[in-house]
Amino acid sequence: MRLTRLIRSEPFQAATRVLADFLVLYSLACWALLKSVETTLIEDLRSRVQGETALLSQIYRDEGRRGLIEAINRLERAASDRAYGLFDERRLSLTGPISTQPDFLGFDTRDLGVLSRGRIAGRYAIWVDRIDALTLVVGRDDAVVSEARTRLIKGMALFGTLLAFSTLFLGLWAARRSQQRLDRMEHVLSDVAKGQMSARLPVGPNNDQIDRVSKRINANLAQLQRLVVNVKSSASAIAHDLKTPLSHAQFAMQEAADAVASDHKASEKVGAALAATDELGRLFETILRLSRIQTTANRSHFKETSLKQIAEKAIAFLEPLAEENDQSLTLTDKDTIIEADADMLQQAMINLVQNACTHAGAKAKIEIEVKSEAHSAILTVKDNGPGIPDDIMKDVRTPFTQGREDRGSSGHGLGLAIVAAVAELHEAELLLENTSAGFEASLVFPSSKKPEAHSKFTQS
Repeated sequence: MRLTRLIRSEPFQAATRVLADFLVLYSLACWALLKSVETTLIEDLRSRVQGETALLSQIYRDEGRRGLIEAINRLERAASDRAYGLFDERRLSLTGPISTQPDFLGFDTRDLGVLSRGRIAGRYAIWVDRIDALTLVVGRDDAVVSEARTRLIKGMALFGTLLAFSTLFLGLWAARRSQQRLDRMEHVLSDVAKGQMSARLPVGPNNDQIDRVSKRINANLAQLQRLVVNVKSSASAIAHDLKTPLSHAQFAMQEAADAVASDHKASEKVGAALAATDELGRLFETILRLSRIQTTANRSHFKETSLKQIAEKAIAFLEPLAEENDQSLTLTDKDTIIEADADMLQQAMINLVQNACTHAGAKAKIEIEVKSEAHSAILTVKDNGPGIPDDIMKDVRTPFTQGREDRGSSGHGLGLAIVAAVAELHEAELLLENTSAGFEASLVFPSSKKPEAHSKFTQS
């Protein structure tokens, strides 16, 4: 992986921006720390020379000028980091290497090369005080301050350098890691573009931003794979299902033409041809309805919808079919309101009840149940029929999938496919289950809300 590519990457650029900001703040903090240490050390020197001045003043009071001179000489011989000077009222040096009287009183730091005429080199912290007519100068070498300053600067510089290199290294590492994951993402998407619809992005355990994006892309790829498979299967099924009604229509039209040519009555033949073309029209209409549902993504038109009303309308619509099959339709409800497309939801409900009427058998008991459980709204259609064979249970949501007993019937296997598409649009789950009592089909919606005014949804 090329270094220039990593340097231009966003993780490395972010690392350099963070490092630049940190170095500015770090420099300010180091300057403040350095000044604080210098001030502390100089104050310590000040207190020492001030205390020593007070001690020498006491010696002068106890022993006089001679005793003070002797004390200064002893102290000078005992310590090499100290400097003294004693001047009379005429500014003449009485003792000590400091031979020129300073032009101030109190505390300051000075280079003693001038004041000692070259006998002492370097800067000293000095205290100048008057003792009667005498002027006493006490100094201490501030090399400790310079040494502390130098060590502190070197330490902070070393730490800053190590931190800078560590940050840049981590930035390159993060950039390389991110780039590797992005490259894998690019390769997977390239494989999908080449037709490998089962390719998926790897998802790590950290659940970071790239992991979350990968999960979303994988979900979209899975949806795309399902759509492609549905398109392929639908195209194959459409071609197969259109062949039979087209053959019937062609045969019926041929018979009608023969009847007309032989002067026989052609009304029955023409009727059969029209029935075949009507079947084609219904098939195309159902396919278009399924396509519209699958391609609908906008949920802004959803409004509060009563599941009880949806169930009651489905029962009213299919009651004649149930009576024809000597079946009973009952409703157990606890009115529940959801946000939905009422027309699509009505179509899905009709399909579920119609499937039960068609496949449960004569004299079957069909029960529609509406209930609300733990932030979910559930609409269930139960029957005591034979159910769906287990080997096709997972495929019945796919368009044009029919059970073995349905082959050759007037249906095209689109009923449950429409229900599944409506459920997906509403972020609901379609559950199909064979039970000991028969068969259940349920739509489980993710949330429900109680109606503010039940009469608002009451049928007139």
